[in-house]
Amino acid sequence: MKPSCIRKKRMNNLSEEQKHIRRKRIQRARKIRSVISTLLVLCLIVSIGVAVCYMFLYRQALRDYDQKAKELESLKSEIESGAYITAEEAEYLSSNAVNKAIEEQDEELAGNIEEDYKALIKEYMEEGKTLSMLENVFPENIVVPDTGGYRFFDIDYDLNMSEVDYSAIEYPVKNEETGKYEGEAYYSVDGTEAKKGVDVSSFQGDIDWNKVKNDGVEYAFIRLGYRGYESGKIVNDNKYEDNITGCNEAGLDCGVYFFTEALNAEEGKEEAEFVLECLEEHHIEMPIVIDVEQSANVSKSRTRDLTAQDRTEAVIAFCERIKQDGYTPMIYGNLKSMLIMLDFERLEEYDKWFAYYHYPLRFPYKHKIWQYTASGKVDGIRGDADLNLMFY
Repeated sequence: MKPSCIRKKRMNNLSEEQKHIRRKRIQRARKIRSVISTLLVLCLIVSIGVAVCYMFLYRQALRDYDQKAKELESLKSEIESGAYITAEEAEYLSSNAVNKAIEEQDEELAGNIEEDYKALIKEYMEEGKTLSMLENVFPENIVVPDTGGYRFFDIDYDLNMSEVDYSAIEYPVKNEETGKYEGEAYYSVDGTEAKKGVDVSSFQGDIDWNKVKNDGVEYAFIRLGYRGYESGKIVNDNKYEDNITGCNEAGLDCGVYFFTEALNAEEGKEEAEFVLECLEEHHIEMPIVIDVEQSANVSKSRTRDLTAQDRTEAVIAFCERIKQDGYTPMIYGNLKSMLIMLDFERLEEYDKWFAYYHYPLRFPYKHKIWQYTASGKVDGIRGDADLNLMFY
């Protein structure tokens, strides 16, 4: 019996369901064989393509190798003939030449810088101008004299910067015989001159205010009072009434200042209340100033251990109370007052009156008035007087 006949006979003996399953298996096997055959053909085609590419690249590499070999042989002949130097030799010679030039330049510059600095330091030290010397050596800092030394502050460019054109300031002239600066400072920008002013207290004694005005003074700040640095008691300056009356009668613009020893915001407000009471019968055009300075006798001062934050709170309380009555508050101080004794950043909104007796003027932050000397001469005032320029 033939195999096909045998399969037919076996199929006849199977149920319809079994026949169906068997046919499915046969079809699946045929599909698998077809897929495998296709994959084998594709693999063969890819293998042939790769082999062809490899042969092409190999031949190209051989041609490039032959070309480079010829070039290297030619270069070798030229190098051996002395026409070229190696890269290492070129780098060595170049480096030596550069280093030699730098060394020669550095020696010359170092010598000049050393001599310049020595001369500068010697000049300033002989004149007792240590602060000016440090300011020149460290122009990127604000140098502040402090007890036992100096402190260096970076300039905070986020704060309100000075509007003064420092190049337009003309300074008092130094007397070479006495070593002191004489005359007055002058400032003019676009035809507008800074205003000349004085500030006075009982230390100046009796003042002839008409002579003061005729000497070119345009305004005056008068000490109204102060708080005792030991007792804490608030008192008037004993020349306050005479000075403010004389200033008003002479027709000068007038402002007042109060020397603070407040310990906190409550005492700062108390000082402002005292000032406002004393102004009731008088007229002023200029600001009301809180004078922030270190006491003459620091060891006995009631504020000797006061923090910058507490002192700042007292100053703010003073200024805000002054504003409530429609006056303009102002803060007076020097480098130490502004940058060590106070939190300067918190006081930006208030006008500043800056005391600084060194030339040139070096204070990067905004200030309205500059007190440039405590030894000025003004007709009508006996002895020395504080002189000021109001920039705007």
